[in-house]
Amino acid sequence: MLTNTIAFSLFCLTAGGATAAGYVAFITLLGVFDKLAEKYKALNKRALIELLIILGVTLGNVVEIFRIPISLGTPSLIAFNLLGGIFTGCLAGALAETLAIFPILSRRFSIRKHLPYILFAVALGKAVGSFIQFFYLP
Repeated sequence: MLTNTIAFSLFCLTAGGATAAGYVAFITLLGVFDKLAEKYKALNKRALIELLIILGVTLGNVVEIFRIPISLGTPSLIAFNLLGGIFTGCLAGALAETLAIFPILSRRFSIRKHLPYILFAVALGKAVGSFIQFFYLP
């Protein structure tokens, strides 16, 4: 029994580490670290930005795996989810910029003048879907 528990724990830690490493590698591939450092004129603090993002990913994994309850109240929950949504949107934007998908789609489907409305509809759909999932689904 103890051997199974130890083996399962090692497997889970390895899988979680591989997933986190893949996530950080994906963000690095998109150039998020460089863009953040350039945006805030902190090119000499690039290593610190990388460290903070890696720590955030690691702490998020620990909280999720061990089901650590964090009770900071409704305003903190709203702020946390808002920042998480902004991060997800920025990551999707960085991926779309990297793949240059919107210019390709706009040329193929001749939707160049309607592109802002389509982007707004995608963002609104994501927000409404997240709201429904968060408040109404178990």
